Amino acid sequence: MIDVSGVELGYGAQVVLSEVSFRSGKGEFLGIVGPNGSGKTTLLKAIARLLMPSHGVILLDGKEIGAFSAIGLSRLVGLVPQASSPGFDYSVRDVVMMGRYPHIGMFGGETPADRDAAKKAMDVTGIAQLAERSVREISGGELQRVIIARALAQEPEVLLLDEATAHLDLGHQVSILQMIRDLSRRVAVIGVFHDLNHAAYFCDRIILIHDHRILAMGDPAGVLTEENIARVFGVRAIVRMNPLSGRLVISPVLHPSCEAVKDSRVHVICGGGEGAGILVALRDGGYRVTAGVLSLNDSDYLAAEALGIPCLTEPPFCPISEGSRRDLEMLARDADAIVVTRGPWGAGNIENLRVLSALDAGTIVIMGIASWDGMNWDYTGGEAERILCSLREKGARVTDDVPAALAAVREITGEKK
Repeated sequence: MIDVSGVELGYGAQVVLSEVSFRSGKGEFLGIVGPNGSGKTTLLKAIARLLMPSHGVILLDGKEIGAFSAIGLSRLVGLVPQASSPGFDYSVRDVVMMGRYPHIGMFGGETPADRDAAKKAMDVTGIAQLAERSVREISGGELQRVIIARALAQEPEVLLLDEATAHLDLGHQVSILQMIRDLSRRVAVIGVFHDLNHAAYFCDRIILIHDHRILAMGDPAGVLTEENIARVFGVRAIVRMNPLSGRLVISPVLHPSCEAVKDSRVHVICGGGEGAGILVALRDGGYRVTAGVLSLNDSDYLAAEALGIPCLTEPPFCPISEGSRRDLEMLARDADAIVVTRGPWGAGNIENLRVLSALDAGTIVIMGIASWDGMNWDYTGGEAERILCSLREKGARVTDDVPAALAAVREITGEKK
């Protein structure tokens, strides 16, 4: 168990962190996030006793870390730095075996237990087949696995990771973080992250550092809020739950381009998460965008709200009212272009498509219809498909993705000017 209580850290007279207190133990992957220079690495150094606090105390299993010998502490705490480059032409096995030094000592020899620990570390990190290879001949991702294996060979109770995957490609980042998450069921893992999505996905709890202190600490949903991200990083973001993974997804909201806002108006009829991408693209393209009719609990409504896009709404699970239909007709007739997504469509929102039937199909872009067969997007007994097919036959443009839909809108609005 790591117990950090009232800790202040700094370099000389410069205070980097103040009043830091938290606990973490086996079975948890604890993430530390914050802007550059906020003290994330400094905090890891203190836990590894590479930097001593000017105030407060850090306990490991109830014992102050300053009371451990260097060998004793290194048997309990393993540190994986941001990046490492081999200074000598060691084999992978030799580098991993270096993690056994706290157990072997300066003049000791390898024992079967040491070799077994190194082998297990290589097996867990997936590098056993590289054991005899030189560390100068393997990839960056493989080398980082070697460094992690070296730390695991120590058989620590606490594993510290300082942006351990920052310089790796996405595939290596994900595989290594998944491996570490699995390891966290047996050891305490504390990791520094720059990527908020990685922290939200892999960590059980998160510490958010701001202005030399812990601003928030807890589960990812409670810490990585839109308000906290704006306050700490100065960035507007959409924070939503991925329905497939059940994990948070953080998407920055970019400011519109510097070009003047276009005169063209575009209305988007969407739902079920199908419209968020085109809403962002149109807003960033400088168009005057409106959306709806959408349910207040629809993810597309939440995206429109975050983007500052006016949206016609109805309460959850309510059909489109006559008043909302009239408002939709007015917005749709005033729009230079209308984008409608694939769906899903049901009794609650079919009125959106019925309104389109009375409009000029040449102004309509249907997005996301790669195939008309085998898709569970029409729950209206076929009415939605009939309307969309009719619009296509009358001249509506059919596109498969956001770039193509945006290009079609540009063509339509260019024709209108």
